[in-house]
Amino acid sequence: MRPLNGTKTHPLTEHAKGVLRRLRREAVPSQEINPGVVNRLCREHLAEIKDLRSPYAKHKGARINHLVITAAGRAVVPLES
Repeated sequence: MRPLNGTKTHPLTEHAKGVLRRLRREAVPSQEINPGVVNRLCREHLAEIKDLRSPYAKHKGARINHLVITAAGRAVVPLES
């Protein structure tokens, strides 16, 4: 994948690091996260997309895309105290 806007890759923003901290606790449906952040985390192999059961009543029993942190992503954000 390539960046959504341009080709220059900047350091991770605090928002992206916050998403990684959230992913340390649980897998999150990718539709709840900014598409640019999903793209960036997947491009850098900090997270990956997996099909898991939907947490929404509307999609009861269906499988939707979730973002799951990888070992590289865990190395970027420290454990919370």
